[in-house]
Amino acid sequence: MSNMNLQGLDKLDRRIISNLLSNGRESIANLSRNVGLSRTAVAERINRLEKTGIIKGYTAQIRMGNKDENASSYLLISCNKGQKDSVSDGLKEIPEVKMTSIVGGTYDIICLIEAPDLHRIHYLCSEIESLSGIKEVKNTIVLHQPVCR
Repeated sequence: MSNMNLQGLDKLDRRIISNLLSNGRESIANLSRNVGLSRTAVAERINRLEKTGIIKGYTAQIRMGNKDENASSYLLISCNKGQKDSVSDGLKEIPEVKMTSIVGGTYDIICLIEAPDLHRIHYLCSEIESLSGIKEVKNTIVLHQPVCR
């Protein structure tokens, strides 16, 4: 059972996970009602999903206003030699940073930031540009996200 993956789960496990992805602090009682199982059965399934590593943790998500009104930007970051990890650690401390990827090619890091408006995006870009170890930052504003899963 230790090599379980999402594809190997039954419909009820998938419904529990879907509910927890929407609200990681959902009560067992509400999950029980939503999924159609007893509280004990839901608790046992969650425990199994945690033990097998399918559920690897719970996290807080911050709300920055109406999701549809937020501004997003991808930052293409070039780092000074040997500074990728240091820059990545600095980006991790900024709550508006949604994702970072260390990449090969022209740039070293691609970073997605999200904020309530373009003024805040501008401020964040200035803050990020001043991080130690960054050589250059290119900013690309997201105009529309036709696919966002």
